[in-house]
Amino acid sequence: MGAANGRPLNIMKFIKLHFKNRKKLIGGTLLAIISAVVISFFIWGRGASAAEYTTSRIERGNIRNTVSATGTVDAVGTVMIGSQASGTISAIYVDFNSIVKKGQVIAQLDPATVQAQVAQSRANVEQVRSNVGQLRVGVEQARAEYQKSLAALQQARAGVTNANAQTLGAQSTVQNNQAGVVSAEANVAVVKAQMDDARAVLTQDESLAAGGVISRRELQTSQTTFKTAEARYQQAVAQLNQARLSQQASVNTGVVQSNAGVQQAQAQVKQAEAQVQQSAANIKLAQTQVEQGLSQVEQAEAGLHLAEINQNNLTIISPIDGVVVSRSVEIGQTVAASLSAPTLFTIANDLTKMQVIANVDQSDIGLIENAKKANFTVDAFVGDEFSGTIRQIRLNPLAVQNVVTYNVVIDVVNPDLKLKPGMTANLEFTIDERENAVKIPNAALRFAPAASSGQRVNRGNSNSQASRGGRRQQAANTEANKNAAIPASPGSEVALERPTPPTEAVLAGQTRVIWVLNAEQDLERRRIKIGITDGTVTEFVEGELAEGESVVTGQNVAATSATAQTGQSAPGFGGAPGSGARGRRTGGGR
Repeated sequence: MGAANGRPLNIMKFIKLHFKNRKKLIGGTLLAIISAVVISFFIWGRGASAAEYTTSRIERGNIRNTVSATGTVDAVGTVMIGSQASGTISAIYVDFNSIVKKGQVIAQLDPATVQAQVAQSRANVEQVRSNVGQLRVGVEQARAEYQKSLAALQQARAGVTNANAQTLGAQSTVQNNQAGVVSAEANVAVVKAQMDDARAVLTQDESLAAGGVISRRELQTSQTTFKTAEARYQQAVAQLNQARLSQQASVNTGVVQSNAGVQQAQAQVKQAEAQVQQSAANIKLAQTQVEQGLSQVEQAEAGLHLAEINQNNLTIISPIDGVVVSRSVEIGQTVAASLSAPTLFTIANDLTKMQVIANVDQSDIGLIENAKKANFTVDAFVGDEFSGTIRQIRLNPLAVQNVVTYNVVIDVVNPDLKLKPGMTANLEFTIDERENAVKIPNAALRFAPAASSGQRVNRGNSNSQASRGGRRQQAANTEANKNAAIPASPGSEVALERPTPPTEAVLAGQTRVIWVLNAEQDLERRRIKIGITDGTVTEFVEGELAEGESVVTGQNVAATSATAQTGQSAPGFGGAPGSGARGRRTGGGR
């Protein structure tokens, strides 16, 4: 009970004591806070300038300018084997990873249907060949008929000649008969003169006989002579009439008949000539039919050849030596070859010689042309690095989701067969490299102190170290102003040595400005010429820099924050703190 009553009593005593010492407690606390602020400010003032910038030491080492890309491992020679014929797979003689030789049978399609087509095509060939044989017999027959027609024509022409000869004979007979008529007429005239003379003698003798001058015998003789002359005259007249009749008959019968024979012979000649022409036309027709038959033979043989090709296409053979990478069919599967041949097997030529098809971004493709070598890794063999040589940069662009890439082909030797087709390769192209080169951090090339804003905070001269830091910052601002672009005429020395702004990309051959801290920890501006870069460090070629020096790469954010508490603005990336009573000015970023 006493303990219970004593606890509230102790608490009350503590409260009273606490209120009595309240003023002392508050005063002590404020004094401690002020002391801490003063001590912190004094410590910051001494180390602000030294800790305000981050630096990096210039060292030597190797630099490699590389381009990274991804690609796919593939065989150099890959053949996708298809089928030009349609049918059912009846046999498969190889499987995945089978080693095949050129000309080796790897699969067979069912040949039943195609064999029937081949047999039908052969029968068609034999049929058209038989037809051509018959047509050739027709040609020979037409030629025989032509020879007969020629013989008939010769015979008809001979008949014409004979008829002409007969006509000439008839005409000669007519002429002979005409001569006979003339001769008979002359004979009649002579005989008539003789008869008239005999008549005159008979008349005289009758007168003399009546006077008794002559004897009777002499009168009879005169009478007989007259009668004889008269008989001869009658005979001559009869002969003349006979000659005239013969002449008329020869004209009417011999000449007309011979002329008719000539006309008939000439008609036979024309008929024979027409027969010859018809026979010649029959020969040409038969020869044309033979040519058509030969064309049909060629067509049938072409159909047979096509059927045999289709039959050969049923046997799938390997066109190259290699390894079966994939097999897409099974026994009993139907293959339908229409516009494009279906792929049955994929055969890689030589897996000891591979290639990598790399996809290189369009921004890097210009560098690949100068690449010295290409190294890559695959996920299957962690820690193993493979190398290859660039064989081809393809001009065909590949655009996927507005990203343009180009294919680069790299030849790779694969003696251990570690690389498999389809593996993803992580490539690194070495564009250029330097050994034992002086390296400068790229952050130093991008760093530049900013100019002050002109705002001042007067802090007096209580801290000489802070005043010294303000002078260093003023010097830095002055040097930053010198880094501004200086206009110069083209071709002048100043224009040639004009430094590249720190915001631009780092490229070989540029003139750059870097900042270093001297012995007094003040910023100094240096101008250098750079070489290749790997994105992190850059090669130092020449300029106002020595190995072992430290270059400014940035600012310490904590130091600038402390500066801001003394009335200065916090610097941004690449900026410098301003000054109040110490002469610093706040400024913007780069």
